[in-house]
Amino acid sequence: MKGRTMRKGLYVLLLSGLFLLTVLFLHQVRQDRVQQYLEHASTLLQATYDASLERYALAMDTFYADLARQPELIHLFDLGVNADNHSERALLREELYQRLLPHYQDLAQRGIAQWQFHQADGTSFLRFHAPGVHGDSLAEIRPSLRRLQEQPEACYGFEVGRFFIGFRFIQPLMLDGQMIGSMETAVSFARIRQTLASLSPRQTFIFLLERSTVESVLLGGPQDQLQPALISPDFLLHTDSLNDALNQELPLETLRHSLAAQPGIRQQLKTREPFATATYHQGAGYAAAFIPVQTLTGELGGYILSIHPAPLLTGLQWEFYTMLVVSLLVILLLGSTLLHLHQQRHAILVQKYRLDAIGAAVGEGIYVLDTEGRTLYINRAVSRLTGYNEQKLYQENLHQLLHQHEEGDLSLQQCPIFSNAIKGITYEGDEQFKTRTGELLPVVVTSQPMIERGQITGVVTVFRDISDRKEAERKLKLLATTDSLTGLSNRRAFLERLHEEQRLSRRLDHPSSLLMIDFDHFKRINDEYGHNTGDLVLKHFASLARSCLRETDSIGRLGGEEFAILLPGTGLEGAVQLAERLRHLLELTPTETVDGLIPMTLSIGVTTLHANDTSSSELLSRADAALYQAKSGGRNRIEVRN
Repeated sequence: MKGRTMRKGLYVLLLSGLFLLTVLFLHQVRQDRVQQYLEHASTLLQATYDASLERYALAMDTFYADLARQPELIHLFDLGVNADNHSERALLREELYQRLLPHYQDLAQRGIAQWQFHQADGTSFLRFHAPGVHGDSLAEIRPSLRRLQEQPEACYGFEVGRFFIGFRFIQPLMLDGQMIGSMETAVSFARIRQTLASLSPRQTFIFLLERSTVESVLLGGPQDQLQPALISPDFLLHTDSLNDALNQELPLETLRHSLAAQPGIRQQLKTREPFATATYHQGAGYAAAFIPVQTLTGELGGYILSIHPAPLLTGLQWEFYTMLVVSLLVILLLGSTLLHLHQQRHAILVQKYRLDAIGAAVGEGIYVLDTEGRTLYINRAVSRLTGYNEQKLYQENLHQLLHQHEEGDLSLQQCPIFSNAIKGITYEGDEQFKTRTGELLPVVVTSQPMIERGQITGVVTVFRDISDRKEAERKLKLLATTDSLTGLSNRRAFLERLHEEQRLSRRLDHPSSLLMIDFDHFKRINDEYGHNTGDLVLKHFASLARSCLRETDSIGRLGGEEFAILLPGTGLEGAVQLAERLRHLLELTPTETVDGLIPMTLSIGVTTLHANDTSSSELLSRADAALYQAKSGGRNRIEVRN
């Protein structure tokens, strides 16, 4: 009797320990999956934020390119800066203001709140948003202007001024190789928040300002609109942006207090690294992602905080509790079986029931292979994700049936999912599975060895559908490399391709050429017919140009009506022939619009890649010089600069 009682006590102790291990295992699995989701949310927010800033930076580059093609405006600014007396300077400032006022009105419609010109020493020369205020020195409070004096190159980022908090885009103004001043546009966080919301409409965005950065510069009224952030005393919130966020359909006030109560967030904010965390309210999960905002000088200016509902976190929470209940029930069943039957056969059956229950409850596909690749186990999610019925999956070789390798057909022993686990190494990576209909399903796969009595007896593989993540990554990549109007490569993507071709041309010693293209009198189209018609002309040209190019050629829109074409493997004679064909084709093919046919002509500068070019800038300058020669020579012509 005593021995039986001890045996029952031992069983209870063993079952309790097993349940504790199960709880720890399920908790770890849940934490790992939550962390994967949060890392994805943080990465997605970073990409969205970068794309938002890049959109405004591109607009700034376009405006600067337009200004650079009007040297009389640069000269007018230089005359105003160097005027001998106050009256003459005021007249020149007013003339510059009136000539550029339409451009400022266009900028304002795009959400760019501020536009101003500085002298080379950082003194304000002209504020379009406040034309009556000028002559004040900004360099002492604006590190970006001091940096520009040392490194006269375009830059953008977050910066606090005396009365403005936002993102600034600064371009140096050059004359005869010397910086004579700078041009700056600025976008408020409210506008950036609108752009972020347009890209991610289900998210709420809040800007956490780094207290020391703000309080050392900001003056007057704007400080009254700031309040300490609940999440950390080192950061401030703008009351207007907070009120806008509170008006959205989200229990934001409760979530803010919940985040402030999390002990690790303040420490993470001090790391100045992106991170994300989960919080819950009334059983619903929410993801809060923090992206650091760098100032123009590389310092921390604050954080973009994104909060959005996360059904996956809610599901993981409920799945965890469900699994705890299921695990407890299975363990109790196992204990009852061990106590009453004491037979290994019954224990194995109970263990199988337990595995089936766990496998059916999770959303990921799970299958187990023995060391020869035979199927030992699959859960329901495998059938649901691949479309194959259970009988087919058990009968066929799962590796040949499901796995699609990018390298081609690989044997089971060569497959990294199987071969690593057989060696005792856990494998995790992105792969592609084939469904019953022949479609490719992107999945993230984790495999690990199945060990029994110290021996590897098979491989356990878990996979999850990541189609949504791959699609989001594809869209963000397209947004970052494509000109939204013409569908051609944007300036950044084209310059990367040009830089790559320079390296290949030097290494392989083959000829390559570059065409710089600009429309003749394009401003007349915008003035007479409007910008929409001008956009039709640009898209018409893009279509014609693509029809003339090979698959290996590259075309990009550098800004405004300026385009460039890269011809790998093409010498100067072939490049001139293509340029003449393109010029002649556009001349003979006017753009069809509701206002009738609009004829256009092109001026084209042609040059070749040189092995001694130290940078893309030299090549672009050569092509620009040829283009300028074509413009000066009467337009609608081709000029070569080699």
